[in-house]
Amino acid sequence: MCKMGLKERNHKSFDNEKSKSLDAGNIEEALTATGFGRYNFGLLLICSWTLQAMGMDLFGTSFVVAAAVCDLQLTMQQRALLTAMPLVGVVAGAQLWGYISDTKGRRLTLVLSMSVGFVFAALSSFAPDWKTMAVLKLISSTFTSASNSGAYTLLGESCPERARGRSMLLCTCSLMCSQAVVAVFAYPILPLKFVYWIDFLSITYRPWRLLALVMSLPCAATACLLQLFHESPKFLVSRGKTEQALEVLKKIYAVNTGNSPSNFPITKLLVDDDHTVSREDSFVKAMWEQTVALFRPFFLMCALSMGILSVYFVELYPTHLRGMASCLSVMLGRSSAFLGVNAIGALISANCEATFYGWSLLLLTAIAFSWYLPRDKKPAE
Repeated sequence: MCKMGLKERNHKSFDNEKSKSLDAGNIEEALTATGFGRYNFGLLLICSWTLQAMGMDLFGTSFVVAAAVCDLQLTMQQRALLTAMPLVGVVAGAQLWGYISDTKGRRLTLVLSMSVGFVFAALSSFAPDWKTMAVLKLISSTFTSASNSGAYTLLGESCPERARGRSMLLCTCSLMCSQAVVAVFAYPILPLKFVYWIDFLSITYRPWRLLALVMSLPCAATACLLQLFHESPKFLVSRGKTEQALEVLKKIYAVNTGNSPSNFPITKLLVDDDHTVSREDSFVKAMWEQTVALFRPFFLMCALSMGILSVYFVELYPTHLRGMASCLSVMLGRSSAFLGVNAIGALISANCEATFYGWSLLLLTAIAFSWYLPRDKKPAE
């Protein structure tokens, strides 16, 4: 009897100590307590669709331009310039969207950028000439490119650590599939034979214009669907809004588990060194400090690629720099792509065989560099 009573008291004491330890916790412990469920799956789908919508806006231009050559009377040089405009837009907007994402919020960045990007992408389908279309595509891609900073960071900062890497890798797959999705839409639309004259615009509306309009619709859809989700709790903590972050965590917990938000085991968030409150500096000073802080040797190497390496940005950099890190990596990647496209065209004309040998060498070099990437962090038990 005494042993049983002592065992029960020890068990109750352990439970009390365990519940007390969960009363307060840092943001990672709080995210772990929310679990991984319906909210995270929904956010994974929306962030994936957002990146796919951006990819359709960027890469779908090549399909539209190929079909519009005769209608717009494009020369080879004009065609190349028009196709490259989305890449220029990514480079032009990368640093600005990184700053906005790190200071104003991931969700706000995505909603604003995808909404405005949709407007200009849709207007490009009514462009009377290639110059107007180039300007409209430049503006639309400048806005939709914000997905590089917003989607990855919003998803990664709303998931528990054990599921973060897998979620972001799945999100990356959708971006890789965006060109295939464009082809799925282009296959039935471009062979259509309709021709409509729009007098007040002085344009002939053909299937390629319809394709350009259809490819802009995912931007509007994702902007609307993002209204169903919350701001990144890590971002809120980094801005000193711990109470608001706790409310978001409770709502995520309720959706994932089906329990009442009041049952969330953590009642107070502790702020660690990685989530300190950012200072309110001037725009120029803040942009400079955020950019300079990223130029370490794991970052210059990572900036040569994109996509899968975005997983590392969530782990390697503090919350207030992650949006800028993602954007700068993409900016460098797209700059390389812009230069590479033009270089490959010249090399193929001069020496086709050497071009493919050089490309193979670059791929092998990337494999060698990948061995030196930092090890993944072990998930918390």
